[in-house]
Amino acid sequence: MRTHRITLLSGDGIGPVLAEELAGTLELLGMRTGFQCVLERRPFGREAYLKTGTPLPEETVESIRSAEAAIVAAVDAKDVKGPTPVGLLRKKLGLFADVRPIRARPGRWSLREDLDLVVVREITQGFLSDRNLHAGSGEWMSDQDTAFSLRVVTYEASRRIAEYAFDYAERNGRRRVTALHKASIFKQTCGTFLRACRDAAAAHLGIAYEEVVADNAANGLIAHPERYDVLLTTNLFGDILSDEAAALVSSLAPSVNQGPGVRVYLPITHSPAYEDLARDCYDPVPGFLCLHMLLRDLGETEAAALLDKALDAALRRADPSASAVLAGLREDLRGGKAIVCNPMEPHQ
Repeated sequence: MRTHRITLLSGDGIGPVLAEELAGTLELLGMRTGFQCVLERRPFGREAYLKTGTPLPEETVESIRSAEAAIVAAVDAKDVKGPTPVGLLRKKLGLFADVRPIRARPGRWSLREDLDLVVVREITQGFLSDRNLHAGSGEWMSDQDTAFSLRVVTYEASRRIAEYAFDYAERNGRRRVTALHKASIFKQTCGTFLRACRDAAAAHLGIAYEEVVADNAANGLIAHPERYDVLLTTNLFGDILSDEAAALVSSLAPSVNQGPGVRVYLPITHSPAYEDLARDCYDPVPGFLCLHMLLRDLGETEAAALLDKALDAALRRADPSASAVLAGLREDLRGGKAIVCNPMEPHQ
């Protein structure tokens, strides 16, 4: 039997509940399609910080490094002093590519039913200044009323993420890479990024390449999202624009952060939803979309297809509560078929 070693980071708020649902789903899919996952549960986030003084204990780092992949259920940065948990995770593990597929799903509101694009974001430098220095935050004050923040963009990191984006496009049947920038203002930093993107494009002539000003792309995601395929961005532009893009599909968006030999999957959410756990109104679907990505990347295509079909059925049901969605997924996966119901009314 095929065996995969996965690190499961339960995190905070709804995280422990969702993590057990993810673990149970992996077990069900493994029994149906002939694999098993050895799960290592490790601390990460606010609760880890309050207990150990760090949101990312060394045992967690080593577990992720030795596993095939890691998946985060939910994470909270509240009360965490110093780097954010996710920022620290990226820095310690050398994660450089944040890949966020944005796709409309049946049964949930989306701007267009055919919306399907991917944001590929560089996450080691740029405007998120905590990534830019060996020591220190990348921000400082010359006096009590004047603050500075450092932006770093290197050709090496830009070429690496550009190559990744073009390789991703080739592997996944994508047709175009669009580099986002503001080179008319940031002549040196965005200029360096674009030079690297153009050099990568010249090495991948089978993929169309274009350049779009980032604020024009923010407009274009609303006005004509069908024009975009793979969006290639620096750090902060990608952070903001991928959240905008996720809103166009009811925030049903997973992501994977990749580095050399390391993959960490985490849903695009901004709250661990402590209060929503009791009210049963949090959305577990982005976490399962991360699980779908993980299964595909592990080569478990049959399991990924079964989960995808069950997710579509769960989203079509009339009851959008977390408990109903989770119960429907379990029923479908145990029964071996996705149950097709009348689509629910579109909503946000």
